[in-house]
Amino acid sequence: MADDGKPAPLSVALDQLRLSRWPTPARITVSLFVAMLGFGYLGALGNLYHRHELADGQPGLTDNDLKAHFHGITVDVEDDASDVVAMSRMLEKVVPGASMRKHLTAGDEADVRTLIAWLEQGAQASTFQTESLVQEGDPSAEDVIAGRCLRCHNADDGEKADTPYGPDIFTVEQDMVYRYAKPGTAVDTIADADAMPGRKKIGPQTLAQLFLVTHIHMLSIPVFTLILAGLFALTGWSTRWKTIIGPLPMIAIAVDFAGWWLARSSEMFLPLLLIAGPVFGLSLAMQIFAVLGSLWFGSKDANRD
Repeated sequence: MADDGKPAPLSVALDQLRLSRWPTPARITVSLFVAMLGFGYLGALGNLYHRHELADGQPGLTDNDLKAHFHGITVDVEDDASDVVAMSRMLEKVVPGASMRKHLTAGDEADVRTLIAWLEQGAQASTFQTESLVQEGDPSAEDVIAGRCLRCHNADDGEKADTPYGPDIFTVEQDMVYRYAKPGTAVDTIADADAMPGRKKIGPQTLAQLFLVTHIHMLSIPVFTLILAGLFALTGWSTRWKTIIGPLPMIAIAVDFAGWWLARSSEMFLPLLLIAGPVFGLSLAMQIFAVLGSLWFGSKDANRD
């Protein structure tokens, strides 16, 4: 309350809660929380890179990877890869430029070499558990599928439960795999009017996956974004800068979420993703450093705009 008995202005109330005035245990706890947010975001960037860098079939993260994931692109494929008459459905998905290739190449060359060879040799049950199928020390096809595919392709709770390679995340069953590894089961994915022989459509992600990713991110990211914005409001920064920087991460993530869905229908919305991501990251970093600085080096005097 002000001296005249009237409620204190919000700016005065916030200043009384300034981070630099918090007790040391609270400052330590908040510092660790904010630091973990920062490192967690760096981990998210690493995950983003490794999950999407091969979406277009080429190494390195580019705007084509975002386009492939959220809108879909048509790419050139090798002549033998465009012949899907005798190809298996699984092989069709892991040839260079195909949608599942990035998950296979997330391992090492031995994983790629083993699974491609096993599939091209007809996906025989007799060699499903055979190690060193191509080179000495290579894993078996069963091991590759268990390590690279089963997390999504399991009938229990996988994102690709409609094409399971096992009943759960722990068990690979050769009979279930063979339904999709059998030669001649490939589906021609060249359906676009502008697609030509030797070209293949990649993406976008399925609606089921987009719903899953949207609800997971929308129920988690805004929570820590709001908490950090609240802490930023208690720093010693001027009201002017708080007004500008405070809502930026929340606005950016809202634009990013909208871009996921809008880009699915039109690539004209892809720039939303290219802009929203850096804006979110930079503004989040500014808030993190502002909070840490105010906690340990901030003045206890009143704000001066």
